[in-house]
Amino acid sequence: MYYSKEQLERMRKEGEKWSEEREKKSKGSKYRSLAGLPIKCNHCQNETFLHSRALLNSRGMTFFNLDWLDQGAVTLTCTKCGYIHWFNLEVEEVKEVEE
Repeated sequence: MYYSKEQLERMRKEGEKWSEEREKKSKGSKYRSLAGLPIKCNHCQNETFLHSRALLNSRGMTFFNLDWLDQGAVTLTCTKCGYIHWFNLEVEEVKEVEE
């Protein structure tokens, strides 16, 4: 399937509009790693993320129906592009200082 330049431009504009609306709706936070470095999205360089945890299942624990004993990971989802970053260690939320 081929698209004309006009169709591609329209799709690009719609994508940018969708991304801006998603960023406005998402109340993300800024985070930094335990090393004290600020975390930025690898894809779009955004600095706000939604924090969650994920379970890292292994075959052995699943075989014995003990998935709940598996290790977990921290995930940060970019509020702008949706890229998911995985961390083995905890990350800390940056508290904004208002002056």
